[in-house]
Amino acid sequence: MTPLLTGAHLPYPHTNGFHADGERLVLTRHSPATGALGLTSVRWRDGERAARPLYEPEPSTTGPEQLLWPDVALAAERMAWVWNDALHVLDLDSGAPERLYTAARGHTLQNLCSLTAAGDRVVVMEQPVGREHPVTCLEISVATGRADELFGTDWFANHPAHSPHDESWLAFAHEGPAREVPDRIWARHPVRAPRGRRVLDQSTDGGTLAVGHERWMFHDLGAVVCAYGESEAGPRGLYAVHPDGRAARLVSAGERDWHCDISRDGRWAVVDTTGPLDAPGRGWQNAGQVSDIVLVDMATGARTPLARTAADRHPRHPHPVFTPDGTAVLHNHGDPSTGEVAVVRVPVPQPVS
Repeated sequence: MTPLLTGAHLPYPHTNGFHADGERLVLTRHSPATGALGLTSVRWRDGERAARPLYEPEPSTTGPEQLLWPDVALAAERMAWVWNDALHVLDLDSGAPERLYTAARGHTLQNLCSLTAAGDRVVVMEQPVGREHPVTCLEISVATGRADELFGTDWFANHPAHSPHDESWLAFAHEGPAREVPDRIWARHPVRAPRGRRVLDQSTDGGTLAVGHERWMFHDLGAVVCAYGESEAGPRGLYAVHPDGRAARLVSAGERDWHCDISRDGRWAVVDTTGPLDAPGRGWQNAGQVSDIVLVDMATGARTPLARTAADRHPRHPHPVFTPDGTAVLHNHGDPSTGEVAVVRVPVPQPVS
């Protein structure tokens, strides 16, 4: 486990932080001890030595717990993020931060957004201040700042994410207590599902799967998602799901899966866990603020432990992600005793040729 940057954490795992042909990575500077907050670009192979500051925000007026969650375009040097109920964009090559859109009067913007691959449009979620719904999904033009409504929900929708395989599909989530929400994963298509459709039927013979932290695939139209250990029925573990009618598939059984990512070629997945893999119980039982980082073979479901870290409140969730070339996994390494967090790198075992 190699430290990459201290006092920093990764972007949200279903967004993209990589740029410069996959060699650089945008991280959020975060230090509870000093109050420092900002966005920094690093070479993920080199870490601190190649850090380049990008953005330092003005103090938040929307609450002390707000965090910066950037998203970087997959095919353009452009980044977007929400801060102080405003959507900002930055051209990573040469530009200065630009405020693109501000929430309507009496409304707030959720702090997760999604850029198209070309970086020309950004999706945000807007809702009334102090209320979880109704939620309006807006698409903002980077060139003009024009906001167009894509759809709305009368329930708490969040986590917008363009499918990297086919960005005409926009994923989003029905947020809420995992054991109480039977329709977590949604996807919207302008023709096939203009109001969105549920992607996964969570009912089983023994009850309902509690699922979440879906990550959409690069190599196929679909997502990997964790069925949590707290699910009242099984099988629990890592699933592959699709919005086009294909049946869900249990990739690998697990009693503690929490967050997940998938390599860009679709060969590997990675999960972090709610407690040690070798502890008795499931979910948060006997967790002890420990999380394991586990490599999963998407074809066989075989699991290989990679590292052990801490599990605590945001931003000290491990949130493991693959580097674009698939040679390493990056994750947040938190210290619950101090509140500090660092980003570390773990190599992915390579087959012997």
